[in-house]
Amino acid sequence: MDIKEKLARFKLRLNSCALTESEKENYLDIERKILDSEQLPVSQLLERARRIKPLVRVQAGDLSARKKTSGEFSETDLLCFCTPCDIRRRSYLYDFTPKKIVRCKGLPLQVPPREKVGEFTCYHDTGSFYGILMPSVDEVLQQIPPEIDWLEVDAFELTFPSMNFREVYDGVLDRHVSNVILYRFPNRLSSRLRGQDVIFEGRRY
Repeated sequence: MDIKEKLARFKLRLNSCALTESEKENYLDIERKILDSEQLPVSQLLERARRIKPLVRVQAGDLSARKKTSGEFSETDLLCFCTPCDIRRRSYLYDFTPKKIVRCKGLPLQVPPREKVGEFTCYHDTGSFYGILMPSVDEVLQQIPPEIDWLEVDAFELTFPSMNFREVYDGVLDRHVSNVILYRFPNRLSSRLRGQDVIFEGRRY
C-alpha cells in the first residue's frame, strides 16, 4: 500500500472522529509527515544509526533502578549510552536493563558534556498494545525534522510527560507521543561508539 492509499484510509478514520476540520487537517499533516519519514532509504538510516546514539537516564546512585523517562529530572541523574540493539525492534526502552549500559572498567561510560541542538515531537507505533511503550530507535532517527542537520547530532534522549503510557497515547494516530532531545558533543562521538555494530532486522552492519 503506497502513501496515498494509507492517507486515504486515514482520512476515512478521521471522518469517524469527533474533530473539527482544523483538527482533522492537523492530524492529516502529522500522519503525512510520519509516512514520509518512513521512506528514508535504509542506507541513510544505517548511517544515522552509526552517528547518533540513544541515551537512557537512570536514577542517581542506583544503576539497578529503572530507567527514567518522565517526571522531574535531577542534575545528578545519570545519562548512559546503550549497548547496540536492533534499531527496528520496538524494544529500545521496553526491555532496557542495567546490563545494556555501555561500560568502561565496570562503570558506565561517561557521557561527555553536551549541547542541545534541537528537540521535536516523535510518534511511535504501538503494535496494537497501547498500554505498553515500545519505541524503536529507527522511529526517532527517521523523524528528525529536515530543518535539523542530522550530521550535527551525536545522541538523543527520549522523554514522556507521564509514566502512565495510556496518557501519552493518541487514539486518532494510534501512536504514543514522546519528546526527543537531540545533543551534540564538542569532540563529537568517540571512536568506540562510532565503531559499534548497527543491528537492523537481525543483521549486523
